Amino acid sequence: MGEKKAAAGITLVALVVTIVVLLILSGITIMYVSGENSIIKKAQEARNNTEQAIQREQDEIGELANLLNKEYGGGQGSDTEGPIPEVPVEEIRSDWEKINKIAKAIASDSTITYEATQAKVTVEGKSYTIKVGDIFEVQYNGEAKRVRVLGFNHDRLVNKAIYGGQHSNAGISFEFYDFMLGTTPNKINTSATNTEGWAVTQMRKDLNGYTTDDVVQNIEVGGQGANLSNQQYIKQVVKNYITTYNIGGTSSSNDYLWLLSCSEVWNSGYSEKAHGYAVTKEGHQYQYYRGINPTWNEENTNFIKKPNDSGTARDWWLRSPGYSGAGGFCYAGTNGKCGIEAATLRMYVAPGFCV
Repeated sequence: MGEKKAAAGITLVALVVTIVVLLILSGITIMYVSGENSIIKKAQEARNNTEQAIQREQDEIGELANLLNKEYGGGQGSDTEGPIPEVPVEEIRSDWEKINKIAKAIASDSTITYEATQAKVTVEGKSYTIKVGDIFEVQYNGEAKRVRVLGFNHDRLVNKAIYGGQHSNAGISFEFYDFMLGTTPNKINTSATNTEGWAVTQMRKDLNGYTTDDVVQNIEVGGQGANLSNQQYIKQVVKNYITTYNIGGTSSSNDYLWLLSCSEVWNSGYSEKAHGYAVTKEGHQYQYYRGINPTWNEENTNFIKKPNDSGTARDWWLRSPGYSGAGGFCYAGTNGKCGIEAATLRMYVAPGFCV
């Protein structure tokens, strides 16, 4: 009987000890599960820390993308988060600082070729779409003049580092929609000769400020070009020209302002390899004129240029020597046809330039 009581006592003690141990373990478990240093809280903290680290990384990537976009302009392939606001051309029509940044972005984008009819780029977090034929505005001697987009990445830069990096071509090429020199017609040369071509003409010297026949490189825009409000953004480019009126060879000059050539306007001419009345090619046809698809000896209203909107259409000079003799240069007539006139005849001036 005594042994049974002892066994019962031991069993009761064991039960109490077991209960105490279970209570202790339960307390420890509760503490680790729900206490200040609980497993759940630690897991939550780890999760929060991971999410914060991911967010910081995304923020840093975004900041880097914005910095690169601001510095280099971002091309058609720019990848930014969210919709990029599109800026209409009207808002930048005379903002040449912005147009220059857009031209830099275009020059940096290898997918935009001289055959492109439009260029879409992202600059400083905004999207811009420039189309061939778009009209912009510049001041000449304080008077507003319209200029037209001829094409993109068409003209070869003299200074390939002009945008702050290595670029082969100027981003945007323009021509004057209005006559740059207004209602005053001008001679292309002081004597009736086209010998040695565009490079030695008085018109080239007047537009660029050159005082000698030598090729001048990497100078600021001079001459009549210095009266343009956007002169600081105009890029010097290489222009081909015929040196002898009836021989197919060409040379090149470095110009800020230049007259268009027959081949930059027409893709046909009086003979198989000719363009207009020029014996050979002096540069590729601009995309604007490719779109018009003009024929050199047919009327075309798209060639009409006037001193002002209410004025009469006028002939305008081209830089190509006429093939038929040593005394004349080509011009675009009021009817859109190519013609030849003596270099001392006074005609109107609608030069091209690049930004």
